[in-house]
Amino acid sequence: MAAELFKNQDVSEVYHKYMIPVSSKVVDLILTYVEHKMGKPFKLAVDVGCGTGNSTRKLAAHFQEVIGADTSESQLNVARSCTSEKNITYMLSLSENLPLEDHSVDVINASFAVHWFDVEKFMQEAARVLKPGGCLALSSCLLKNEVHYKDISETLTNIFNEAVRYLSKYSTPIMDHLWSEYQTIFEAVPFSDKDRISDILEIYPVTVTYLLGLIQAIYMYQKFLKEDRKEALMFLQNVEKRFLDALGESDFHATLELHVS
Repeated sequence: MAAELFKNQDVSEVYHKYMIPVSSKVVDLILTYVEHKMGKPFKLAVDVGCGTGNSTRKLAAHFQEVIGADTSESQLNVARSCTSEKNITYMLSLSENLPLEDHSVDVINASFAVHWFDVEKFMQEAARVLKPGGCLALSSCLLKNEVHYKDISETLTNIFNEAVRYLSKYSTPIMDHLWSEYQTIFEAVPFSDKDRISDILEIYPVTVTYLLGLIQAIYMYQKFLKEDRKEALMFLQNVEKRFLDALGESDFHATLELHVS
């Protein structure tokens, strides 16, 4: 099972170090929605599939209590080591069977996660634990990004996206949700009051080293690495060489822009 890879401590640490940050724009959308529907104060948010707690910590400043839930103890160990907020609790739990009371949660959030769940069962569980007017927020980065730098943005973008496309041979059917840009997830949401927002853009300063780390944080690369370590490392070296050839020695360590939808 692909999700088992995230229970490896080394994989969890790579994921935490290099995975794309949670979008502040997405968090702002969630807060605006909840304030409109329920008003303040914001009481309880549950971050399901919280991984190493990146989105959990983003929510903590706005809620009285935040619970991060994940099925990977190694991911939760990293999350706990990086968390200083006193209103965050982490727990080992299936997304489809949360140990929470009926209608007790203001927000259920899942960032880069819901495609791993049993979607139908998770939706039933979300409906059970959400308060009336509560918010179910499901988000992910799309599998198309742009790398910008001087006049070679198209070349750099192609190098990065071709690497991701190559790794798709190590994909599983759950990735269909990502290839559909979460349209399949949106259709599965059982609530009539719902909105699919697809025009959010974030721009992050990155280096080639970060981009190579991001590739390693993608589960498809980790699956490749597990099945054929030698070939996976050679693949990564080839991607690095392509970036070096495009940028040249003088700009190889320059700050680039990663445009993420």
